[in-house]
Amino acid sequence: MYVEVLSGAMDGWNDELTGEALIEYVIRCRAALPARELGAGVWSETTLVAEVTYDRALISLAAQHGIDVQPTKFAHPKIERERLEVALAQLGVDLEAPIRSSRGRDEAADQP
Repeated sequence: MYVEVLSGAMDGWNDELTGEALIEYVIRCRAALPARELGAGVWSETTLVAEVTYDRALISLAAQHGIDVQPTKFAHPKIERERLEVALAQLGVDLEAPIRSSRGRDEAADQP
């Protein structure tokens, strides 16, 4: 089901962000993820929105860096997220860096 939700979100994704602006957006989305999992069978609309938003941005960033990625690979979201984060790190993209500017925050707030 998550793959369907994510695929639908990708259809409406505005991918105008590129380069540093996209990296900043991904970092902000990553920071918005819940600090801990709620547990098996526990669902939260807020958590789902945060995960879809992050995954959508992560997919876009990975694709811009030439990494093979598609929403259908998110049948196990945590595993695919980790794979993409590692692949990006190997290319020198630091998603654990502190947020650098307020400009990216305003852009992130405007993204669906």
